[in-house]
Parts: sequence; C-alpha cells; structure tokens
Amino acid sequence: MNILLAFKAEPDLSMLVDSDWQQAACANQAPDPSLMRVVMGNDEQGAAELMLQARDIDPTLALAAITLGDDRAVGLLRHLAALGIGQRTLLHSAADSRFSPAWVAEQLAQQVRRLSSEMVLVGTQSSEGQNGQTGWLLAEMLGWPCLTQVSRLLPASDAMAVECRSATHISRWQLRQPAVLMVQNRGQLALRVPGMRARLAAARAEVEVVEATPPGEPRLQCRALARNAQLRAGRVIAGGSAQENVQQLWRDGLAERMRR
Repeated sequence: MNILLAFKAEPDLSMLVDSDWQQAACANQAPDPSLMRVVMGNDEQGAAELMLQARDIDPTLALAAITLGDDRAVGLLRHLAALGIGQRTLLHSAADSRFSPAWVAEQLAQQVRRLSSEMVLVGTQSSEGQNGQTGWLLAEMLGWPCLTQVSRLLPASDAMAVECRSATHISRWQLRQPAVLMVQNRGQLALRVPGMRARLAAARAEVEVVEATPPGEPRLQCRALARNAQLRAGRVIAGGSAQENVQQLWRDGLAERMRR
C-alpha cells in the first residue's frame, strides 16, 4: 500500500513578539513570514508518526510525503527522509494559500493521482489557517471516503484498521479502499526524532520539485488586523504617592487576606 502524507510547511508564528503584531495591526497587513522558519503543524506531525508506526508493523508499506510551499520546506522533507519516508515532493509555490483550501486540494489531488497513492493522511487543520476544509475537499475531488479525528492506524492482511477518537466516543473502521484520513493530535502523538547518523545521511536527500499551477485571484484577503487584548482582572492603584498607594493596597487587598 502506498501512503501519502500531505502537510503544509507553515511559518513559525511563535517567533513573533507582541510588538510585531502591534506594528502589523497599525499597518493593516499581516506580519511578513518570509524570514521565519517553517514547521509542520501539530496534527501533521501526528499524521507522520502514525505512518511510521504503521510501517513498523508492516515493512512493505511505501511512505511518501508532499508539501506545498517555497524552498524553505526542503528541510522538512529531508527531515522526513531521515525518518525513512521514501518519496518526497515539493509543490513549489510562493502564493499565499491560507485562504484558498479549494486550490490547495486541487493541487494535491493532481499529485495523488500521479503518485498512485492509495491512502492520504492530512492534518485536521493547520495552526495558521485553521479552516479545516482541505481534507474534505480533497476527498470530494478524488471521490474517496474521508475519516476525521483519526488517532491510530493498524495494518491488516487485506485492510487498514483505523481508529477515530473524539471527546465522547471511539469508533473503529476497516478500510479496504482508498481514503483520505484527517488526523487530530491531542497530544497523544509525538513525531520521533531521527538519530545523527540518519540526519547526516539525509542532508542531501533528493527532493522532487513540481511547479504548482498558479492560483487565481484569492476570494478572501486580509483587510485589517485588530489586537485582541487579554487583560487579567484587577484594579490599578495610581494617582497618589508611593506611600499612599502602598497604604491603599494594604487596606483594600492585603489586610483582609492576612486575617484569613
């Protein structure tokens, strides 16, 4: 069975400090992600680990990975090569794909057919766009069934056992046909770390580069940003001298607590 991991190489927004967001909000445009490193989302790391766990059980499984992005994503694909994922493809595009899930799904569907993949694993949603639509659209374009909240894969002789776990129940499925699986990682899955020898061996691993079809005019565009200030509840003591403020703090807050 050929299993394909489709993930998004997204900028690491945790590298931005609060002042970066404030400056972007004043200019009514998103922060420039071109200088940020790119990472795999939490759900997509869980999907990669599920693939590797399934291959540990059945070594005949052929694993592949594909991502849509620019040249910064090559490092992520080579990291997956160090983990043993054979075919690696970069759908090269500099376009902003955050608000274009249909275009992303169309690009992936073309590659799924070209690579003759029999199962596609995607994250439920990325940490950047969070639209949660790409997996469903991909399954519709391929004409395949789609399962979401996937948390486990177990290869069988003539099928693939899939476990889906929600907050209230667990469902188990036996798949005997191609399908799109949307993985949800609630912290139970951590992508394994390759050893130094495997990293060095994959440092120059071959990555297939395919130019993506340019998207049309995006339907949605960022028009403005507003900062959502999350302030703690409390009372500000100000206006008097330092001595007066301390006395007020004692009377209004600390004195009662000291008596308890």
